[in-house]
Formats: sequence, C-alpha cells, structure tokens
Amino acid sequence: MTSQDLRDKRSKLYFDAHQIMSGENPTAEQRQSAAKMIADAEQLRADAELLESCEAETRSSHTVPRGPVATAETRSREERNIATNKALRAYAEGKTFESRDLTVAGDGAFIPTGVANPVIAKKSAGNVYDVVGKLSTSTGNPINLPLINDTTNGFVLIANSITTTDPVVSSATIGIDDYRSNPILLDNSLLQDSAIDVLSLIQEAEQSRYQRTIANAITAGNGSQISALTSVSTHVTTAANTAIAYGDLTSVLGTLDPSYTSGACWLMSTGTLTGQIMQIKDSNNRPIFLNFMDGGESGFAGTLFGFPVKINPYQPAFAAAASAVVQFGNFAQGYTLREVQPGIVIKVLRERYAELNRLGVVSFVRAAGVLTDAGTHPIVSLNVHA
Repeated sequence: MTSQDLRDKRSKLYFDAHQIMSGENPTAEQRQSAAKMIADAEQLRADAELLESCEAETRSSHTVPRGPVATAETRSREERNIATNKALRAYAEGKTFESRDLTVAGDGAFIPTGVANPVIAKKSAGNVYDVVGKLSTSTGNPINLPLINDTTNGFVLIANSITTTDPVVSSATIGIDDYRSNPILLDNSLLQDSAIDVLSLIQEAEQSRYQRTIANAITAGNGSQISALTSVSTHVTTAANTAIAYGDLTSVLGTLDPSYTSGACWLMSTGTLTGQIMQIKDSNNRPIFLNFMDGGESGFAGTLFGFPVKINPYQPAFAAAASAVVQFGNFAQGYTLREVQPGIVIKVLRERYAELNRLGVVSFVRAAGVLTDAGTHPIVSLNVHA
C-alpha cells in the first residue's frame, strides 16, 4: 500500500463523516460514528506521512525525483479536475498510469486542442427540490416515519375527573426507488483531440438530469415510491375557473395553521405566476406580487403577502378543474425526500461501446419521497373551480 492509498482512505473517511453530519439532526450514534471516522482519518494521515518519507528515500536511491506528490488536501478543485480528466483519458485509451502522474507537478496539461469551452443548453428544475425536507440514509431498507398529532389535548382544571388523552400516532413508510441515467457516450476521438473538461461536463449533465427527474417525481409522483406533492388533501377552490382572485389567495393563506408560516413559501409555475398572480391588484390598484430587485442574482421571483414565491416548472398549469396550481406552506414539514448515500454514483463503461470507439458513462441514484402530514396540514393547495 502506498502513501497515496492511505491518503485516499483518509479523504474517504472525511467524506463519509461529512455526509453523516450534514444530515438534519444527526443522532448521538451518528455523531459518535463520525467522530471515530475523523480519529481514524488522522491516524491514516500520520501513517501516510511516515510512509511518504520511506517512499521518498527509496525513490532518491533508485530513480530521478519527479517532484512532490499533490494530495487531495493541497490541490484546488481545478487541479483535481485536471488530474481526474487525465485518468479518464488514460482509462478510455487503455493506457496505464501512476498516482503521481495525476498531479499538477507532472506536465499539468491536456492534449493540445483548438476546441473552445462548450455552450450547454439549460432547463430549470425549479425550487421544489430545495424546499422539501431531506432524509439521508446509508441503506435503502424501508423505514417508518412516525407522525404524532397531540394538538387536541391540553390541560384541565385539577377538579375535573381524570381521563386519558393520548396523542394520535400514525406513520408513513418510505421505501426506495433505484434510478439510472441513460449512458452518455463520449467519442474517444474527441477525448484525444480536445481539452474539454470532461469530468465537469459529465458531473453537470448527470446532476442536471437528476434534479429535473426528481423535481418532476416529487411534484406528480412516479407511481412507485415517490408520492405526489400535489396530492395533499387540504385545499381551497377558486371562486371562478377563469382567473385566480385576490380572495382565493387570502383563503389559502388563512387555511394554513400559523405554526407553519415560519419557513413557509408559495410554489407555482412561471406560467401561473406571470399569467395569473402578477395580474392581481388590491383595492388601491397595487400589484400584490412584489418582485425581488436581485432576482437575476438570487434566482427567486419575489414575495406574495410577504412570503417568498418559488418556481416549480412541473406544477400543474392553470385551467378549469386543475388541482394544486398554487401551493402554500412549509414544504420541509409536509414532504420528506429520502436519498441514499453517497448520492449520484458514476460508472464508466469502456468495453460495451468499444466497436463505436466510444466511452459510456452511466449514473445511478436511489431516492424516495412521502407526504408527512401528521394531521394539521403543513401544505395547502389552490384548486381551480370546474
């Protein structure tokens, strides 16, 4: 085992510890596990430094020094991308390489090229992924989320007779769905002739695909382990089927329990925002929607009655009898998205497309989602009158 192997293990321990502690409300057991990972990582660091001294002495006796070995702890993101792209190219061409060859201390350059950075088409996944609650697990086994409603119980006069007042307890079961991307085919000729940052290109493509897929599944459900956010039972119906009125929105606002207004927001499509909400004015002829002055930088549209408006391109469009064209509430409380660590896993397929002189890249991810309404309705939908 080389010192680089030890450092790679150390980096993996820190990554796993970060994944555990970045989850919401880590348990005492998880904290203890993360602390042990960090302690083990520091021991690996000491071992790697000791082994590095031995390796340096051995190399000086038998080979010409090739410069310091850059590690994950000292290299910038750009430098790590350079190293990983070199490895990907070598793998695609069936070449061998050493760990120390994949550092900026080597030639640090790609294959000469006349290709400019690519221009990539974009399509927004909206904000629904950002507003729902997250649950990160290390395995995909089914789990239960307890739902407890004690809102009907309180204190009574001591003179009253004693009766039991137990909370209402239920649960939501979250299974898991396995997703994969269709393979991305990279032409080996392109890899040989250009210096495009292949790693960043793949990462951006797969992340964008996942964001769009999961946002759509959260909104409309996927017929399997991801429930539809738009299927919440609590709703208000518009007075007419031709437009959303001021009173329709205040009814939605009044239906949500005030305990959920902290962290609440509005969710709708761009079409509903521009075609309906932006057209509504109060009795003084003032628009009720207030746009953010930094919308171009923040990415958020504005506010409605003081609450942020978030865009979901997969929200149902306004039409007669349409459901959940607008939703309001605390989505982190009302919906839980479960993702299995470590998230998106990328695999390289070299042999499968060899006859095409192409390299295949496919990604896998495991996720599920469920509504979490314990009884006081964290989310309210606005349905359109038939």
